[in-house]
Amino acid sequence: MTNTAARPVSRLWGIAADLARVATGVAALAAAISQQIEGTVRFALLFALLLVPRAARIAAPFDAAFGWTLLLATVATPAGWYTSLSWIDWVIHCVTTGAVAAMAILVLIVTGIMRDPSGLRSLRRRMALVLATVAAGLAVGVVWEFYEWIATSVFGVPMVVGYDDTVADLAMDGLGSLLAGIALTVWKTRGHAAEHDPAARPRSR
Repeated sequence: MTNTAARPVSRLWGIAADLARVATGVAALAAAISQQIEGTVRFALLFALLLVPRAARIAAPFDAAFGWTLLLATVATPAGWYTSLSWIDWVIHCVTTGAVAAMAILVLIVTGIMRDPSGLRSLRRRMALVLATVAAGLAVGVVWEFYEWIATSVFGVPMVVGYDDTVADLAMDGLGSLLAGIALTVWKTRGHAAEHDPAARPRSR
């Protein structure tokens, strides 16, 4: 697909990403109006987090995936999906962690902390990008399991936790990150940039 042909598709992805931010902002406002403090804080923090890929000009498809999967994960608790749908926890861990892992790698590339592997001509570099994404996802998953332990053990927040749950969650985190790493590798192999508009960034001398 040529750059000219890809632009309309990229714009659609960009609109989808912005709609996720709008939906999150509306949810935060609705929670504030109904005086739901926990919901207000949750959606306000998510809205702030979703501004990061916008500010970093991350590639629109990954921006949209990041926004909508995190919004899905945030809505799942107040909607009662974890109790009514036994399988939803695995799905959310898979897709959300994958999106977060890919976003983490792209942010590292855009900020210059990680070398941009554009082209990825060698198999070794492709595997390295996949493994880096998996590592990022598993790290995010471990941090989340710490959060669940603190929430339940220290603050008494009712959550489904336990050894089996932790192992299953981390397994789905790894699977989602692996799929995200493969998607990211295919994206970079085809020469796409990490940024939504790389030409807008000043070139370093």
